[in-house]
Amino acid sequence: MSSKHIFDSPQGLVLKSLRGAIALNPSLRLHAPSKSVYISPSPSTQGPKRRLAVISGGGAGHEPAHAGYTGQGMLSASVSGDIFASPSAKAVLTCIQLALLHLGDEGEKEVLVIINNYTGDRLNFGLAIEKARALIPGLSISSVVVSDDVSLLNSPTPSLIGARGLGGNILVCKILGAAAARGGSLDQVKALGEAVVKHFGSVGVGLGHCHVPGRTKPSETEGEIGEDECEIGMGLHNEPGARRCKLGSAEELVGEMINLILTSKEGGFGRFGGGGVGGDEVVLFVNNLGGISQLEMGAVVDETLIQLEKLDIHPLRVYSSSYMTSLNAPGFSLSLLNLSAISRELSGSGTFDILELLDDPTEATSWLGVRSNWPISSLSHLRPTNKSTRQDKTNELLPTSISLSIDSTTPAPASKSTSSWYESADISPEQVRRGIEGACSKVLEVESEMTRFDTVVGDGDCGETFAAGARAIQSALKEGTLDISHSNPEELVRSIGEILEDSMGGTIGALFALYFTSLSTSLSTGTPLTSAPLTALHALSTYTPAKPGDRTIIDALQPFCSSLASGTQEGGGLEGAVRAARRGAESTRGMKARLGRAVYVGGGERPDEEKDGALPPDPGAWGVAAIFEGFWEGLNAV
Repeated sequence: MSSKHIFDSPQGLVLKSLRGAIALNPSLRLHAPSKSVYISPSPSTQGPKRRLAVISGGGAGHEPAHAGYTGQGMLSASVSGDIFASPSAKAVLTCIQLALLHLGDEGEKEVLVIINNYTGDRLNFGLAIEKARALIPGLSISSVVVSDDVSLLNSPTPSLIGARGLGGNILVCKILGAAAARGGSLDQVKALGEAVVKHFGSVGVGLGHCHVPGRTKPSETEGEIGEDECEIGMGLHNEPGARRCKLGSAEELVGEMINLILTSKEGGFGRFGGGGVGGDEVVLFVNNLGGISQLEMGAVVDETLIQLEKLDIHPLRVYSSSYMTSLNAPGFSLSLLNLSAISRELSGSGTFDILELLDDPTEATSWLGVRSNWPISSLSHLRPTNKSTRQDKTNELLPTSISLSIDSTTPAPASKSTSSWYESADISPEQVRRGIEGACSKVLEVESEMTRFDTVVGDGDCGETFAAGARAIQSALKEGTLDISHSNPEELVRSIGEILEDSMGGTIGALFALYFTSLSTSLSTGTPLTSAPLTALHALSTYTPAKPGDRTIIDALQPFCSSLASGTQEGGGLEGAVRAARRGAESTRGMKARLGRAVYVGGGERPDEEKDGALPPDPGAWGVAAIFEGFWEGLNAV
């Protein structure tokens, strides 16, 4: 890999890149605190037909995604995280608010969120959607999850999260953005998006890994792809693919990639063609991951078309560019979109013609695709693009354009007085404080243990992430910003969730934020303390398919919630639930991961450590059990 960079530190690099992106399009603005790019509101960008805003985003490092696809005809707004890290739920919520500026003050408010299928993105975007529903009056909001990578779906132990999202995300953004610009409703465009994702297959290949600015270059013993090797199915973040093999001829490589798409059992074209799509209308989408020369990319397109023709597959549109990169990774992906299958699925709706949507104009600077002279008869009249001008600064617009400010994420306080609640529960605020302090101390006590576990089965940051949350709670208690004496349960839980969301980050931070938000909502509706945790767990299942036995925090959280709700475990009540959580965490010893990045990073690569259940417990489940034990010990401390 090439480890030389013009900017050799990631500090400030993402914002600097975003400022460069908006310099190319005078209709765009940047909200720096959330790393959101959005279309400036003006009469020319608020056409009377448009009622739906479409947004997307994800970690940085995939440029020009997604700032380069923000503009009339595509995305109303986009949000970026740090390099290869999902944006926080608060940042996504701000992006949603900014997208609404594009719709104006009158009429229906609808937002469609396009999410790439990675755990952190699913959780953070999902939490933001739930917050937006609760906080923005009259808003209708939903999502489409892009999962076009079919390379790992035939694995003996596939990830429960499903197919990963690859460069096909950008084609989905173009189609759905154009449909929204034509006046499509949320329900119409979401249905179109679900059909597109269902009949869309991609496979990537890497000749080497990308290098993140500021990181040390790994040695060849740390997983670098050899000079004479390639990795079929490599992900957007250097994740391992389906297999590593000797780099043969271009013809063989392209042929294998096409075959994977056409024969996948669960994704791509195997869903509806059984390995062949002869006679169907398709779109070919070729994505450069950032490090392949344009000379070779042109040849890749040619070779792909030659092999598709032999299969009686004749694309009606061909696109090739660096649409969604992986920094400087030397690799590319091939994608096929089956238009005929989508038409069959949506037969009778007659709402949209996908070729027309692809040909529709857009002001997004990074969309590359010829709009005219394709040899078909269904091209529509090309509509002129609207022109936009820069408007006032973001923070001057938001308070007057929508009903809440960027940082206003707290619902109205509960009506029940705090003192009366503590009296009825026969517990004192001081006891609760000791319980929370005990939970934080216990997490810090097991931090190194969690780190050791995660070094074996993950990327080594679990202990550090839990510790960051514990220290943030301790600081909030010390500074008085977490006010137990004047907070009833739903307020206290909500505040803790917000602190953890800000301090923990990543997938685990999003999981905790989602869970505590759902728990607060459950408590606010009058659900008893003993059953509210289980109700919140059911709400969490909307955003993660994790179940007991998948080696996640659910292995400790589910037994705790179920035991507390039923009161049937040994000792009953909270003490019995804490014991159930510990047993659940212990049960993950030797389990193989089925969710999260550990599926790609750890599982299957260390057979010697899996013998006789030698894999350590899941570090997240271990941390959750420690939280419950620490809370119980603190609650009962004299």
